[in-house]
Amino acid sequence: MSALDKWREIALVSLGLPDEKLLGVLALVEQVPDRDQVREVLDKIRPRLVKLKPPRPITVQRLAFRPVEDLFDPPERYRAKIGRLSRHTIHPAWLVIHNLVDRSLLERTERGLKSVEAVNTTDLYAIGLPFWAAAGRVLTEFLEADTSIGRRKVGNDSLTVTEDMRQQLTDIADILGIAAEVETAKIHLPEKPIQALSEVDTELLTEVISRLGNESTRKVQTFILVVLARMSKPGDLLKVLAEASMPCTTIERNGLVKTVGTNALAKLAFEAQDLRLAKTKNSDPVTGTLEAEQMLNRLISLEKSLGGMRDKVVVEQIQTTRREIGTYVVDTLAVKADEALFENLRAKPEGVTKNGSKEPTMEQVENAEKSALSLKRCARIAETVGAKREMEKKLQVVCGQLEREATAPDRDDEARERRLIRSVRLIELIAGPDEAQRVLMSQFGSSEG
Repeated sequence: MSALDKWREIALVSLGLPDEKLLGVLALVEQVPDRDQVREVLDKIRPRLVKLKPPRPITVQRLAFRPVEDLFDPPERYRAKIGRLSRHTIHPAWLVIHNLVDRSLLERTERGLKSVEAVNTTDLYAIGLPFWAAAGRVLTEFLEADTSIGRRKVGNDSLTVTEDMRQQLTDIADILGIAAEVETAKIHLPEKPIQALSEVDTELLTEVISRLGNESTRKVQTFILVVLARMSKPGDLLKVLAEASMPCTTIERNGLVKTVGTNALAKLAFEAQDLRLAKTKNSDPVTGTLEAEQMLNRLISLEKSLGGMRDKVVVEQIQTTRREIGTYVVDTLAVKADEALFENLRAKPEGVTKNGSKEPTMEQVENAEKSALSLKRCARIAETVGAKREMEKKLQVVCGQLEREATAPDRDDEARERRLIRSVRLIELIAGPDEAQRVLMSQFGSSEG
């Protein structure tokens, strides 16, 4: 078995480990000098690490990409030409920086990090500032020294530069070139995801955008892309961009807003598409619905800030994004909630075996109600993105099945009554009290009778 095969095996085994042991694996992986060897392990366990948020030692490599970190996507979800970066680009970028940056600066940075905690943003900023500037320069010089595509020598190593990698390395160099502005904004703005911008936040962003605009619109675009990735309502930032003072024409400003906005819309559409096409749809309906609502909020925010442009490309991208979110909600999320609802109405096999109970547990009933509420929330999202009719058909099928559950005959009158009450309650959560009342009255007759 090769070393790579062994790391793959470790990655697969790590997925099933409890939190403490997973962090132990992470500690071992952090000690491996060749990051390329352990990349697959880190890619596999990264979703768990995002939730655990373990304290991780700050290395020079991690410091180097700190201004860029919000733009990195997992390789399987990376899309080119929308202002995003693949995590697979970290290795070649670091190869260039590590081999070509001034050795004395690299050593000073390493020494400085030994006495700094990863949460101390002010000290990290002070240590990182000269290193980010130098790293950006060496990346730019590397790209300008040879503009060809293909195999390139870097120190004792080599890497293959493709058109897309070249663009990503250029984007990283551009971000490192304005790292001072990016990291200053991150220190003073709220933690991500930024829910809203205060008056002070808006003043800070306006000042930075205006200052960078005096140098180049490319720097403004780079800065906006980074901060936009931290916003829960990205349209708020586009509004600041549209109103900031910059030495450019209205056409140039609108072009900048359009580029950044359509990139954000495309990212949002791809997120919905990836969630719909994911092979492992293991998120529970409640979590999935929350994610969908967050996507909808971002869409509404972008639509408000871009809708007035009356630009064909913008309009088409908005429609595409709405369609992708709607398809995800109807074809994936609602299906998952539907399955979870009826699964929780069935008695657990262990309960039947242990005490002969054919009733779902209280926990199952509660989970079924959560699934019903998720379906209701899916309906609200679907209506907003133009998928109301498709969602209504799905809810009619669900409520029809619940009605059949409610009215099914049973020799045990108490069991039948409990099933009726459960089903009517779920119908009420999904379709409202009038429909629930209709189903209930169909069994007991009207009050006049």
